[in-house]
Amino acid sequence: MIKRPVTPLDEFEKALKEANLSDKDYELIEYIRYTSVFTQPSLIKDLKRPSKPPILTNICEISRKIGIFMPEHFKKVIDWSIQISEHNTRWDGHLLCAEAFNVDQIALTPAAGTSLFDVLVVHKELFIGFEFE
Repeated sequence: MIKRPVTPLDEFEKALKEANLSDKDYELIEYIRYTSVFTQPSLIKDLKRPSKPPILTNICEISRKIGIFMPEHFKKVIDWSIQISEHNTRWDGHLLCAEAFNVDQIALTPAAGTSLFDVLVVHKELFIGFEFE
């Protein structure tokens, strides 16, 4: 398996502040970081968001905004994203999260026949669930 570039947390937190995200975008990122495991429908329901545009598209847009302020790391993530893709395509949301896998190392996706929706998980170093009370 190709090793994922681990996000330097201090650099990420600084980039997050510098990205000047809207309140809704910031709420989305903090929610993802807090809950850790999510699907597009769960985010729509929990955050009471419209289904259009797709919330995973918002995650990509937010990732690009953050990536501007950590360009070297973002490039490493994008290169990794292309390498792990079946179709050699990038997904900018890989800055924040990646596909979840079951115990048999099969992705939890409709394409793999393991889940009704793509299941995503925040990167370990970005998880903040134990910091809130």
